[in-house]
Amino acid sequence: MKSGKILINLLLSIIVGILLIFSFAIISPTSKDIIKGYIDDSSIDSKKKYVESTINRYDGEPSWYPTTENNTYSQPQIAGQAGLLVEINSGDVLFEKNSSERRPIASLVKIMTAVIALEHMGLEDKVYITQEIADIGENSMQLSKGEIYNLEELLYGLILHSGNDAAYAIAEGVAGNSDRFIDWMNIKAGELGMLDTHFSDPSGLDDTTFSTPTDLVKLTRYALKNPEFRKISGTLEKEIFNGNNTHKYMYLYNQTNLLSTYPGVAGIKTGFTEEAGLSLVTYSSNEGKEVVGVVLNSIDRKGDMILMLDHGFESLGIHIEHNLL
Repeated sequence: MKSGKILINLLLSIIVGILLIFSFAIISPTSKDIIKGYIDDSSIDSKKKYVESTINRYDGEPSWYPTTENNTYSQPQIAGQAGLLVEINSGDVLFEKNSSERRPIASLVKIMTAVIALEHMGLEDKVYITQEIADIGENSMQLSKGEIYNLEELLYGLILHSGNDAAYAIAEGVAGNSDRFIDWMNIKAGELGMLDTHFSDPSGLDDTTFSTPTDLVKLTRYALKNPEFRKISGTLEKEIFNGNNTHKYMYLYNQTNLLSTYPGVAGIKTGFTEEAGLSLVTYSSNEGKEVVGVVLNSIDRKGDMILMLDHGFESLGIHIEHNLL
């Protein structure tokens, strides 16, 4: 009797096994695709393409972090909700306000957009402008469908004119599509040790992007290692001529507030959305001291940055003459 039960259980187990094998054999193509997609995760593919397409990069120094505070006890009051000023060679913190708080950063995103572009595409490589790119709203470089620009021209439109159309043209030209480009932005943020940053688009229009003043100083410090980035972000005005009748003539003017007014300032980038407020990243060099300042969510980013720069350089023993306040 007992042996009969054992035999029955054995037969049932064999039948169940056969049914499982049969059901897997006839699994639908859609289900197989899902299983394959799970194994060949798209993020792995994006990372592979990121590595394969890299043509230029610098030491990311992910462990670098602003450290010693210098005269921050006597720092001025600013209107911005967060700020940080750092001497980027020593790491000395010269001004600090809520520098580790995550906030939307608007077009400051474009610093990372430029970094990824310069590391994955040649300056003379061409990008075709689609209707979708031409229709991107807000700040615009005024790109038109059917035009062809090289990467360098688009980078000037990205930084000087804060062109959202330029940002998406760069993203599609560099990575093939904007989603992959955004993946690459976040991969780079990880490489740089930007632990409180996430990018949602290449332009800054999407306010789900967030970062901190500390991470933005790290990003800017890295971006400045690239001489092309230094040149473009430090350019006050730029004419883009009609090369081989591939696009229209353009005159671009740098929107970075203090580039032509505060001694030693050599760029970087402004940002604004209703959610993020007025934001600014500024690089300045005087008497061998290089500082990067970040102001987020201000009603007077220009005034805030002047106060921060004045205090920072004074803390370094450098008096800056100007009549801006």
